[in-house]
Amino acid sequence: MKFRQLARVPYRAWIARIPDPTLHRYLSHQRNWLAAVAAITMIAVCWPVLGDTTSIPAYLLPAFALLGCGGIAVVFFGEGPVRAGWGLTVITAAVASLIPNDGPWRMPIPLFLALLAMTAAALLTQPLNRLPVVAIATAGAFVVGIEFDALIGWTFALAVVTISVAFLRYRSSSRREIAEQTEQTEVLRAREAVLAERSRIARDLHDIVAHRMSMIVVMAQTAPYRLAAADVAETVGPGAKNEFDGIADAARESLDEVRQLLGVLRPHDGEPAPLRPVQGLADIAELIAGVRAVGVRVTLDDTVDHDAVAPTVGAVAYRIVQESVTNATRHAPGSTVTVRLMAVDDPPQTLRLCIDNDAATEIVGDHRGGGHGIVGMTERANAVGGAVIADPRADGGFAVRAELPMTLG
Repeated sequence: MKFRQLARVPYRAWIARIPDPTLHRYLSHQRNWLAAVAAITMIAVCWPVLGDTTSIPAYLLPAFALLGCGGIAVVFFGEGPVRAGWGLTVITAAVASLIPNDGPWRMPIPLFLALLAMTAAALLTQPLNRLPVVAIATAGAFVVGIEFDALIGWTFALAVVTISVAFLRYRSSSRREIAEQTEQTEVLRAREAVLAERSRIARDLHDIVAHRMSMIVVMAQTAPYRLAAADVAETVGPGAKNEFDGIADAARESLDEVRQLLGVLRPHDGEPAPLRPVQGLADIAELIAGVRAVGVRVTLDDTVDHDAVAPTVGAVAYRIVQESVTNATRHAPGSTVTVRLMAVDDPPQTLRLCIDNDAATEIVGDHRGGGHGIVGMTERANAVGGAVIADPRADGGFAVRAELPMTLG
């Protein structure tokens, strides 16, 4: 491309055509152009000054000027180029100081100015643990090239500047790290809040949906027998019985799907979730009445003063009773369920729950897949400082024991 055609190409487009990536990155920033102009100016000044004031051979003058001042061109180009340019400037200035000259100092003034510029760039770009090396090497060049009457002042100024720059950079770096850690902490907190909310949703889904679906299964399975045993007996034909069986099967499938969803919603490693009580001790009687309505034999013995129990504890007790009765109706059809609530003083001010069921007297349906019921009961009890024990009995039944503090705090 001819020069006239190149001159018509826009600045950005001309840079984009440069094949070398390093040169392209250098020329893409206008500050590097400014540094290049400053370097060229210093080289143009240093070359004749060295020729007039020193006994350096003429053929070495371009090398001293280029090595001593050329580093200024890369003061904005990053840590590595600055380190190389600063090192060349220190060495060139020190070597030039050993050569006799007619100037006020042993170090030529242009090289001294270039040394100051490159030292400042090194202090601002090099890692903090290397700043002492930069200061010591520059001070060594001062010792070689500066007269004693000015050496102390310049060395002291170098030490003050180095310490000040190191302090300011360390402070800025610490603030940046603290800000990053704060942002990461906020992200983790938000993630934990999401997981806790998912855990709460999973528990509520299991406590509410699974309970209702289990009741549908029990009602569908026992409807023919309840209708036949009613005061006015009704006979259920084969078609209706098939319909009831279909309802029970559909309810079981829906229950399995709900459990699969719970596996997605529930976090792992037992992360706690905040409780949002909806029902309490006063609602247990209604719960038992609803279970009795579908033909399950349930007895309730409640001797607890509901006003003495914290609302959150009452909600946990309700969920434990609900889950225990639901498990009994599903896994032990035809059994008798006994629910007892009592206040004990060992430990002091403790609400004790006892839910027992006999062995199944009817055919147990197919209940594939383990739910999260007992795990959920245990987690809820632990959340308020209580405990749950659920074990099979020797006679084939099942027993759930829970102890919860009546008050919190």
